Amino acid sequence: MKFLYVFVLLALCRSAAGSIKGMKRLYSDMFGNYSRKLRPLYNQSQHVDVHSRFNLVTITEVDQVRQILHSNVWMNLTWWDEFLTWNPEDYSGIKSIHPPLTDIWRPKLIVPVSVEDRDVFKDETASITVNSDGRVTWFPGANFVTDCKLDLTLFPFDVQTCQFRFLPTSYNSNELKMVSSLISANTQSYTENGEWSISASRAYTTERTFVDSTFSFLYVDIDLERRPMFFVLNVILPVVVLSFLNIFVFSLPCDCGEKVSYAITCLLSLTVFMSIVSGLLPKSSDNIPMVTVYLTCLLGISVLSVVATIFIVMKDPAKVNKKKTQSPLFVIPRFCLLRFLGSRRKVMDEVQLDCKTNGWAGNGNPTGKVLEGQGISGGYCVTADSLCMVIFTVLWMVVSVGFLIQITQ
Repeated sequence: MKFLYVFVLLALCRSAAGSIKGMKRLYSDMFGNYSRKLRPLYNQSQHVDVHSRFNLVTITEVDQVRQILHSNVWMNLTWWDEFLTWNPEDYSGIKSIHPPLTDIWRPKLIVPVSVEDRDVFKDETASITVNSDGRVTWFPGANFVTDCKLDLTLFPFDVQTCQFRFLPTSYNSNELKMVSSLISANTQSYTENGEWSISASRAYTTERTFVDSTFSFLYVDIDLERRPMFFVLNVILPVVVLSFLNIFVFSLPCDCGEKVSYAITCLLSLTVFMSIVSGLLPKSSDNIPMVTVYLTCLLGISVLSVVATIFIVMKDPAKVNKKKTQSPLFVIPRFCLLRFLGSRRKVMDEVQLDCKTNGWAGNGNPTGKVLEGQGISGGYCVTADSLCMVIFTVLWMVVSVGFLIQITQ
């Protein structure tokens, strides 16, 4: 039994020694006269096809103010090197090797839309594999900081398209061509982002001409759909509720002492939320977000309500006449054929003197008494507060419904 163990050990040692000798001989034969300055083709008039696969790992951040996309990307680049082919049987069965990046030709790609270093694949630790048939596979990766033009018109219900561009430098399209292995970005290893989700992606190649040279570009477009619930629950919904509560300032009596302070408090709250929204949006006038227009309209309604409240308190005749109720501006009569729910009133025995002075308690009735059947019975006396409440409610509804229609289109 011991002899069997010794025999197996000797066989393994001989195999390992043969592999090491074969590997040394393979490196000597392959890289002895190899030059990384030459394209890996015997016929230099042909072009090298570089097959690429874009692998998106994560979306780190979308800087809306600076309009910059932070992402983590891995590339899978494959091409054929005619100088690096061998028969595995001649080299102890070795079918693939992993030479240093500095010893082999590889395409140098830059990212023109990068806002930092455009040579993003300068990491020399990325793995590279050379197979016996000459197929070379390179897996470079980097953290990208790229420009991304944002259209925030429908913010926060928007979908943004960010584009990645890859350009092989030093070689035109007659020497090197980029070929996309997939029609979209590979997101199998993608880590979900809490603010953005990927709705679609596209990968394609095209050729562009600069001056007298034509270059092959690899384009990858990614559609990012915003998750709006955080912004809706923390900004839009509180603003809508505050603006709606602002209308109820006209239901407070003038002698309560809190009418104007209530309106100003709602105005200040809306101003605070407007400052929060402005900090999230880019400093650009190319496209104004609809939510900004909506919040500005609500702020304008709040300002008008404060002004109206101040005038109502200043011109309140109850302070002069020592009355507890506000005097009506005019009276809407109840017609016999038109009866609206909530507007019908019982026959009044006496109407305020202000109703008489507006022409509704007519001649021959100096005390303001209204007799049954004279048309004024069942009328509705409209005060300044009630009129303003109706006007601002209708205005608030028109602005809100218009915003919803624009967002859902």
